[in-house]
Amino acid sequence: MASPSIKRQRKRRRIDSDGDPEFQVAPMVDVLLVLMLFFMAITSTEVLKKDKNLQLADAKNAKPADKGGHRNEIVINVDWDGINSVAQFSLDGISYPTADSMRGVLTTQHQQNPAASVVIRADKDVEYSNVSDLMGACANAGISTVTFAVLIGGGNNRQAPAAGPGGTASN
Repeated sequence: MASPSIKRQRKRRRIDSDGDPEFQVAPMVDVLLVLMLFFMAITSTEVLKKDKNLQLADAKNAKPADKGGHRNEIVINVDWDGINSVAQFSLDGISYPTADSMRGVLTTQHQQNPAASVVIRADKDVEYSNVSDLMGACANAGISTVTFAVLIGGGNNRQAPAAGPGGTASN
Protein backbone atom coordinates (compact mmCIF):
# COMPACT_ATOMS: atom_id res chain seq x y z
CA MET A 1 0.00 0.00 0.00
CA ALA A 2 1.31 3.42 -0.93
CA SER A 3 1.96 6.02 1.71
CA PRO A 4 -0.06 9.30 1.77
CA SER A 5 2.92 11.31 0.53
CA ILE A 6 3.28 9.09 -2.55
CA LYS A 7 -0.43 9.50 -3.30
CA ARG A 8 -0.06 13.29 -3.14
CA GLN A 9 2.92 13.16 -5.50
CA ARG A 10 0.97 11.04 -8.00
CA LYS A 11 -1.96 13.44 -7.79
CA ARG A 12 0.37 16.40 -8.41
CA ARG A 13 1.87 14.66 -11.44
CA ARG A 14 -1.62 14.11 -12.91
CA ILE A 15 -2.53 17.77 -12.45
CA ASP A 16 0.79 19.05 -13.81
CA SER A 17 0.83 16.67 -16.78
CA ASP A 18 -2.54 17.95 -18.09
CA GLY A 19 -1.01 21.20 -19.32
CA ASP A 20 -2.86 24.50 -18.98
CA PRO A 21 -5.04 25.08 -15.94
CA GLU A 22 -8.79 25.17 -16.46
CA PHE A 23 -10.25 28.65 -17.04
CA GLN A 24 -12.82 29.62 -14.40
CA VAL A 25 -15.80 31.39 -16.02
CA ALA A 26 -17.94 32.12 -12.93
CA PRO A 27 -15.49 34.56 -11.24
CA MET A 28 -15.03 36.43 -14.52
CA VAL A 29 -18.80 36.82 -14.93
CA ASP A 30 -19.02 38.12 -11.34
CA VAL A 31 -16.33 40.72 -11.99
CA LEU A 32 -17.96 41.83 -15.25
CA LEU A 33 -21.36 42.22 -13.57
CA VAL A 34 -19.84 44.35 -10.80
CA LEU A 35 -18.08 46.56 -13.37
CA MET A 36 -21.28 46.90 -15.37
CA LEU A 37 -23.24 47.98 -12.28
CA PHE A 38 -20.53 50.48 -11.37
CA PHE A 39 -20.55 52.13 -14.79
CA MET A 40 -24.35 52.17 -14.93
CA ALA A 41 -24.49 53.96 -11.57
CA ILE A 42 -21.89 56.54 -12.64
CA THR A 43 -23.63 57.16 -15.97
CA SER A 44 -27.06 57.64 -14.42
CA THR A 45 -25.75 60.32 -12.02
CA GLU A 46 -24.18 62.22 -14.92
CA VAL A 47 -27.39 62.04 -16.95
CA LEU A 48 -29.42 63.45 -14.05
CA LYS A 49 -27.29 66.60 -14.06
CA LYS A 50 -28.27 67.64 -17.58
CA ASP A 51 -31.79 68.67 -18.55
CA LYS A 52 -32.33 67.70 -22.18
CA ASN A 53 -35.32 70.07 -22.52
CA LEU A 54 -33.15 73.18 -22.23
CA GLN A 55 -32.40 75.10 -25.40
CA LEU A 56 -28.92 76.43 -24.74
CA ALA A 57 -27.73 79.68 -26.26
CA ASP A 58 -25.54 79.63 -29.37
CA ALA A 59 -21.99 80.97 -29.12
CA LYS A 60 -19.77 81.22 -32.18
CA ASN A 61 -16.55 81.83 -30.23
CA ALA A 62 -17.00 79.34 -27.37
CA LYS A 63 -14.09 77.11 -26.52
CA PRO A 64 -14.73 73.34 -26.40
CA ALA A 65 -14.95 71.84 -22.94
CA ASP A 66 -12.03 70.08 -21.32
CA LYS A 67 -12.62 66.34 -21.27
CA GLY A 68 -11.22 65.64 -17.81
CA GLY A 69 -12.75 68.04 -15.30
CA HIS A 70 -16.25 66.64 -14.72
CA ARG A 71 -15.78 65.48 -11.13
CA ASN A 72 -15.57 68.89 -9.53
CA GLU A 73 -18.63 70.37 -11.19
CA ILE A 74 -21.91 71.52 -9.72
CA VAL A 75 -24.30 71.61 -12.68
CA ILE A 76 -27.26 74.00 -12.31
CA ASN A 77 -30.02 73.99 -14.93
CA VAL A 78 -32.05 77.17 -15.38
CA ASP A 79 -35.23 76.66 -17.39
CA TRP A 80 -37.54 79.43 -18.55
CA ASP A 81 -41.29 79.09 -18.15
CA GLY A 82 -42.56 81.39 -20.91
CA ILE A 83 -46.20 81.15 -19.83
CA ASN A 84 -45.56 82.47 -16.32
CA SER A 85 -42.38 84.41 -17.19
CA VAL A 86 -40.49 82.68 -14.36
CA ALA A 87 -37.10 80.98 -14.22
CA GLN A 88 -36.95 77.49 -12.70
CA PHE A 89 -33.66 76.42 -11.10
CA SER A 90 -32.69 72.77 -10.62
CA LEU A 91 -29.69 71.05 -9.08
CA ASP A 92 -29.31 67.26 -9.03
CA GLY A 93 -32.93 66.83 -10.08
CA ILE A 94 -34.33 69.03 -7.29
CA SER A 95 -36.21 72.19 -8.32
CA TYR A 96 -35.80 75.53 -6.54
CA PRO A 97 -38.10 78.54 -7.01
CA THR A 98 -35.34 81.17 -6.79
CA ALA A 99 -31.58 81.38 -6.96
CA ASP A 100 -31.44 82.54 -3.33
CA SER A 101 -33.21 79.36 -2.20
CA MET A 102 -30.21 77.39 -3.54
CA ARG A 103 -27.67 79.22 -1.39
CA GLY A 104 -27.73 76.66 1.45
CA VAL A 105 -27.26 73.70 -0.91
CA LEU A 106 -24.46 75.48 -2.76
CA THR A 107 -22.73 76.32 0.53
CA THR A 108 -22.93 72.69 1.65
CA GLN A 109 -21.56 71.39 -1.65
CA HIS A 110 -18.76 73.96 -1.58
CA GLN A 111 -17.81 72.93 1.97
CA GLN A 112 -17.73 69.27 0.90
CA ASN A 113 -15.60 70.04 -2.16
CA PRO A 114 -13.87 73.46 -2.09
CA ALA A 115 -12.35 72.85 -5.56
CA ALA A 116 -15.79 72.50 -7.18
CA SER A 117 -16.91 74.93 -9.85
CA VAL A 118 -20.42 75.73 -11.04
CA VAL A 119 -21.62 75.13 -14.59
CA ILE A 120 -24.74 77.12 -15.41
CA ARG A 121 -26.89 75.55 -18.13
CA ALA A 122 -29.42 78.28 -18.80
CA ASP A 123 -32.15 78.21 -21.42
CA LYS A 124 -31.55 80.80 -24.14
CA ASP A 125 -34.77 82.63 -23.14
CA VAL A 126 -33.86 83.07 -19.45
CA GLU A 127 -33.60 86.71 -18.45
CA TYR A 128 -30.18 87.95 -17.43
CA SER A 129 -31.42 89.05 -13.99
CA ASN A 130 -32.06 85.38 -13.10
CA VAL A 131 -28.56 84.35 -14.16
CA SER A 132 -27.13 87.31 -12.25
CA ASP A 133 -29.05 86.25 -9.12
CA LEU A 134 -27.67 82.72 -9.50
CA MET A 135 -24.13 84.02 -9.85
CA GLY A 136 -24.69 86.09 -6.69
CA ALA A 137 -25.90 82.99 -4.82
CA CYS A 138 -22.73 81.17 -5.95
CA ALA A 139 -20.58 84.06 -4.72
CA ASN A 140 -22.39 84.11 -1.36
CA ALA A 141 -21.77 80.37 -1.05
CA GLY A 142 -18.04 80.97 -1.59
CA ILE A 143 -17.86 79.54 -5.11
CA SER A 144 -15.68 81.72 -7.31
CA THR A 145 -15.45 79.64 -10.51
CA VAL A 146 -18.58 79.78 -12.67
CA THR A 147 -18.81 78.74 -16.32
CA PHE A 148 -21.70 78.68 -18.79
CA ALA A 149 -22.75 75.79 -21.01
CA VAL A 150 -23.58 76.88 -24.56
CA LEU A 151 -23.89 75.38 -28.02
CA ILE A 152 -20.85 75.84 -30.20
CA GLY A 153 -21.28 77.71 -33.48
CA GLY A 154 -24.87 78.02 -34.61
CA GLY A 155 -26.59 75.29 -32.60
CA ASN A 156 -24.97 72.16 -33.99
CA ASN A 157 -25.71 70.48 -30.62
CA ARG A 158 -22.12 70.41 -29.38
CA GLN A 159 -22.13 71.77 -25.85
CA ALA A 160 -19.31 73.87 -24.47
CA PRO A 161 -19.00 76.28 -21.59
CA ALA A 162 -17.75 79.82 -21.95
CA ALA A 163 -14.13 80.31 -21.01
CA GLY A 164 -13.49 80.24 -17.28
CA PRO A 165 -10.68 81.88 -15.32
CA GLY A 166 -7.39 81.95 -17.19
CA GLY A 167 -9.05 81.26 -20.53
CA THR A 168 -9.70 77.59 -19.79
CA ALA A 169 -13.02 75.86 -20.18
CA SER A 170 -14.58 72.99 -18.29
CA ASN A 171 -17.91 71.32 -19.06
